[in-house]
Amino acid sequence: MKKILVLIAVSCFFRAPGCFAQNTEDLNLGKEPHKRTALGVDELLRKNDPKSYKAITTKTPFMVVANYRNGKRWRYFEGDVFRFKTRDGRYFEEDLAFIEDSTFTIYKYDGSARRMEQLSFRSDEVSSVYKYKRGGVLKTGLLSMGPFVPMALLDWGLYNNPPHKNKDFLWIAPIVGAGNILIFKHRNLFNKQKLGNNKALKIVVPL
Repeated sequence: MKKILVLIAVSCFFRAPGCFAQNTEDLNLGKEPHKRTALGVDELLRKNDPKSYKAITTKTPFMVVANYRNGKRWRYFEGDVFRFKTRDGRYFEEDLAFIEDSTFTIYKYDGSARRMEQLSFRSDEVSSVYKYKRGGVLKTGLLSMGPFVPMALLDWGLYNNPPHKNKDFLWIAPIVGAGNILIFKHRNLFNKQKLGNNKALKIVVPL
């Protein structure tokens, strides 16, 4: 019996969030609706909007890209990947190492010097922010059009119908390419958030 109790205690110690601590969802499992405990405001916010919950509870500075036209916000914390372009045309896609009152810092590997380089920027040095990884839109469209090329060449060889005069190829291939872009790369069509006018990057320092 002692061995069993020790095993239970050890297993509880390594479980997360803990053997003796249960959240509201666990307590509600299997219960009838009228006997269930309602989720608190903190639990609902943490579950449905973890970024907003973190912004409310964090004690360290974080960054916000605000679109004043539609009211949307994108929040970035230390450790998040931040994709941006500076006003002098340099593009970076690195983890945020530090966020301070007026600057943020990233580490970037310098291939020529073979060492990590620490770079700090002010928010007003950033011209654009990208929500997702850049590129891939044109590549997706061209790859989806690729299977039609052999068919067009076959028509050219068998029926003397060159690709630039092949109406089926000229219509169908671009439609398929555009359709695949809309399906698989639609996020990238509105990826770039150019700052200025109705959009701004701010560093928020919690009180």
